[in-house]
Parts: sequence; C-alpha cells; structure tokens
Amino acid sequence: MDKCNIIRLNNLISYISPTENPLSANVVMIQGKEALWLYDVGNHPDIPQIIEQFRDGRNVNVILSHFHEDHTGSLPDISCNEIYQGKYTYRHTGRGVVVQDDIYIQDGDVSLHIFSLPSSHAKGCVALEVNEEWCFLGDGLYAMQKYGHNLYNTGILKEEINVLQNVKAEKFMLSHRTPFEKPKGIIMRWLGEIYDRRVKGEVYIEV
Repeated sequence: MDKCNIIRLNNLISYISPTENPLSANVVMIQGKEALWLYDVGNHPDIPQIIEQFRDGRNVNVILSHFHEDHTGSLPDISCNEIYQGKYTYRHTGRGVVVQDDIYIQDGDVSLHIFSLPSSHAKGCVALEVNEEWCFLGDGLYAMQKYGHNLYNTGILKEEINVLQNVKAEKFMLSHRTPFEKPKGIIMRWLGEIYDRRVKGEVYIEV
C-alpha cells in the first residue's frame, strides 16, 4: 500500500498526496477560522486519521469534486458537518448541499468560491477557488472513457472553457497530476487546442 504524504502549499492550504494503491485523489485541506475545509476526501485508509490531526477542534466541511470513488471513498469514515456537491454526487451521499449557483464563503483569512464545472469526465463536477489564487478542479478537465476511447463532448468542453476563463485564480490544480499546480494560461491553451480539433457535426473529440 502506498504511503500518504502531506504537502504544504502555504500557511493555510495543505494537501494529502494522491496514491495508486489504493487509487486515491488529492485531498486538499484548507484551514479556516471556524472550519477545516476539504476538497475531496480520497480513498485511502490513512486519510481519516490525518484529517483528525488537522481539524484542531473545528468543524469539518467537505466539497466533493464528483462522485468517483477515488475522490469520495473515505467519506463514511470522516466526521463532517456539511457536504457541498453536484446533484449526481448527492445521489451517492444522500446528504448535504447541492451546488447549483455559485457559493461564496468567508472563513477567517480564507475566501472560498464553490462553483459548478461543466465536464466531460463526470456529470455534476464542482470546483473550488481559494483566495482568488488557487483553483482546485479535481478530474473535471479530463476526458471521459467510452468504448475504449478518451473523448471530450464538444459542447461541454466549450462551456467548460467559458467558465474557466472567468476564474480569477492563476494556479490551476488538477488531481492525480505531478506537479499538482499548473499555470492557468497553459491549461487554457491545452483545452483550446483540444477544442480546435473538433469536426463539424461530430459530438465528440477523441484525444
């Protein structure tokens, strides 16, 4: 079994590294005054204990990027006060807040912007912008796997690009990637190049 490592981004934000065995996504820990905020909870048995060490008596609030198990598997073992998620993820959790409109929360020195993200990878993805500096995107920028192919839905990709263009943060954080942080400009060019491969009349773009 792979070991979880804790990496610090600044004095307010750290993350638990992703693992391959078991498959577990990045778990972002954001230290507000009233709550410890988590973006995704991963799927590794060591994660709940790490969360307890970081909560420091505060509430724990969870934002789930989407419903895949490597992002949500640890949820039953984490004591949390609130969950923010898309409607398709809510079908798996059965509790919490369904993100429909943009949500803005101030918790001490932490400014949170929770918003829906159109995505080919999974329905109902949710992203998190922190202090207009960091934007956590989960797997939302990746393709879907269908019939043995990696595909983007052309219309959804266009919607996603439009949403991301309005994000103020310049640091985009993509789960499972090393390094975790990618410059917004590079990511926008990458998505634009994929969109430019579209063929008129075709629903999907293969990558």
